[in-house]
Amino acid sequence: MNDQNTFKMTLLPSRPITGTVFNHEHFEPEKRRLEPFVVGEGALYYTCGGCGHTLLSGIRPRQVTQAVYKCPKCGKYNQIEPNVRKH
Repeated sequence: MNDQNTFKMTLLPSRPITGTVFNHEHFEPEKRRLEPFVVGEGALYYTCGGCGHTLLSGIRPRQVTQAVYKCPKCGKYNQIEPNVRKH
């Protein structure tokens, strides 16, 4: 992972009413994972806009779209900015 391929995600003020939201809340509190939601072999990395925790690792351009990710570390809602997806 390098700084040129790492992008901070956009924070949302709250959970969206519609759409897909990924989170680790279905795990018991002591078993909640801090691993990224997606781990791939691409070159792009996306971090939480609040705490910097890696949420998506090794993503290919346009592999992940229109989804929201609740950071398992700080609990904030994140999404990829439309202009970042074009990389």
